Amino acid sequence: MKEKLFHIIHSAFIAPFQCLSLCVLYFGAFISITGITAVQLFMVFDFASLGMWAIIEHFVIRSLFVSMLIMPLWLWLSTALPFKRYAYLVLSVQIVSGTFLFLAGQGASVWVSTLLFSISVSSYWTLFHLMMSFSVSDHNSANEVCMADAGVTAGVLLGSVLGGVALTYGLGVQTFIMGTVMMFIGTLVVSVLIYKKVQKGELALRFLSEGEELSWHNIKGQSRNIYSTAYEGAFQVVADFLAPVWLKFMSVSAMGVGLLSAAKIGLKLLVSPIVGHFANQGSSGDGTKNHDLEIGLGLKCLGWVPWLFMQTPFLYAFSSMFWTAGQHFFSMGLASRWYKQRSVFKLALREFSLGAGRLAATLVAVPLLYWSLNSYIVFSILLSAGMMLTTKSFRGFAKRTFSGVSSAVRSVP
Repeated sequence: MKEKLFHIIHSAFIAPFQCLSLCVLYFGAFISITGITAVQLFMVFDFASLGMWAIIEHFVIRSLFVSMLIMPLWLWLSTALPFKRYAYLVLSVQIVSGTFLFLAGQGASVWVSTLLFSISVSSYWTLFHLMMSFSVSDHNSANEVCMADAGVTAGVLLGSVLGGVALTYGLGVQTFIMGTVMMFIGTLVVSVLIYKKVQKGELALRFLSEGEELSWHNIKGQSRNIYSTAYEGAFQVVADFLAPVWLKFMSVSAMGVGLLSAAKIGLKLLVSPIVGHFANQGSSGDGTKNHDLEIGLGLKCLGWVPWLFMQTPFLYAFSSMFWTAGQHFFSMGLASRWYKQRSVFKLALREFSLGAGRLAATLVAVPLLYWSLNSYIVFSILLSAGMMLTTKSFRGFAKRTFSGVSSAVRSVP
């Protein structure tokens, strides 16, 4: 028992740091995400004051144009261009889009601000996903993904606090400059890391991996991952992206939203060893163990239940514990499954699926949120419960129950 516990803790907190490339990636993620989160929190809170259509416009741009079009394009370009030229393109685009957004100022339209900033953000995430996919190990990928997420979450923590301070004291310009500079530094760090690997021959970027073909059969083989990822994107919208909006409706200050968002990191670190253990089993390749996804869905459902009976800002802190733990189980296991396939095409498919889920949830959830918070909560519960019904464990339970009932009915004289 002691040996197994030591192995789980070692795999979660020590082994992921034994790879220098991954350590650099974790550091780069922390820097970039701090800046990105601070600016995004400021933007969403600002757009919320403009009404429902501004929020819909913001998230439709992020989902449709960025996740479903721009991210796959960035991923394809990473394989079509020599990496040095690609890195220069990414960094140049960040500088140009950041400059235009700064010159446009807060008077810019919602779609212009969102598109310019999202182009920069998507260029960073492209490099992050490429590095993760071609750096994670076959035996401990889930824990390595968890540690990368810890770097991201630490960035979200600091960025949320900084964004809350910026909104409280009207420091929009300063936040934007700080955020874009930090994102540029993090992108530069990851770009140099990938370039060195390419130069040494340790990394060969090809859109289709060896033996892979662009076909419907290949896409169909990812059907489970695709709809699970689309669900993940939808849940991100209702429980994460829109949280600043509905908390604002409850009169929670920007600083309060920032602190509530920041509080999640401790829980993620606490459950990471358990998440990594189950997710490594789930991504083993045989597809028979999906306990990480099922536990995640169950926790998400539990987090929404109290909202049927009361809606208070304090309840968000309670439910966030369930949502955060549930999302950690679900998203880390799912990301590990995608990364271990080491295919740029599969990464593009993942981003498209995320965008599709986010777009669908935006078009339904935002109008519900502005119409009635109760309707929004019911939709969110149904979203998690509906996904829960598709799991193998539930189908097995339903089959056993139905068989038992059928047998009992047949035995009645």
